[in-house]
Amino acid sequence: MKRFWTLTVVSAILVLAVVAAAKTDQKVIIGDAVIGDDNLIRVPVSVTNGNDLVGIDLAFKYSAGVRIKEVTFENTRVSYWDLKATMLNPTNQTIVAMMVPQLTMTKKPALAEGTGPIAELVFERTDPTVKEIKLEPTVVEDPHHSVFFVYANTDASGKYTQWREDPEVLNGTVALVAAGANLPTKFALDQNFPNPFNPTTQVSFALPKNAHVQLTVFNVLGQTVKTLVDEDMAAGNHTVTWNGRNSDGEQVSSGIYFYRISAGDFNATKKMMMLK
Repeated sequence: MKRFWTLTVVSAILVLAVVAAAKTDQKVIIGDAVIGDDNLIRVPVSVTNGNDLVGIDLAFKYSAGVRIKEVTFENTRVSYWDLKATMLNPTNQTIVAMMVPQLTMTKKPALAEGTGPIAELVFERTDPTVKEIKLEPTVVEDPHHSVFFVYANTDASGKYTQWREDPEVLNGTVALVAAGANLPTKFALDQNFPNPFNPTTQVSFALPKNAHVQLTVFNVLGQTVKTLVDEDMAAGNHTVTWNGRNSDGEQVSSGIYFYRISAGDFNATKKMMMLK
């Protein structure tokens, strides 16, 4: 409730800014996608702005085949701002990000004129064959959000003025070069390596699509020794290391062990040996 109240209040402050005739070089720039080893898609968002920028509101609708995971602001032009809030709605495929420099008593400077990154959109694929992400400016209500900048200025007489400008959005379509080309085509569980092992070994598995993965080690009696993975994971090839210790952190004894994966409808079990 507190988070929603904060978003509502700050949104109202931004919306109350007077709409002014747009100046030149007011832009929101969608950058090229970077696909990491974790198979997450990171799309940088930059702005070109004039002096005294004190508020940024972004609202985008994105195309099918991906799902927004998070929006990050580290190492950007607004990383020092007090408020960097988001509202992510995978059902409606919308992203809202709002940024304000000062919410506390500590004065934070407005953003100076320039161009550079202010956020990074992080997506995960829901369709391994998707080739692009389309990002379109949109309007979200309750509270109201759209794509706009807020500027403020205090003149020599001490008069404070705040106004809004609507920037141009550039490059709304982000190509995913060879998207899906390196993704596995089927679920698989590989033999651990090394095997036999002492004291650590690696277990690799393949996911052709996002799935909740459970990877568990059992002894010959069928008792759980260690749960290695129990989380949602992105499509791709993954490797997990087992250090040969049980859930209590104790080193296991020599012998035969089994590891089992469950991912969606896929289940598989393989045998391995600890040999001291």
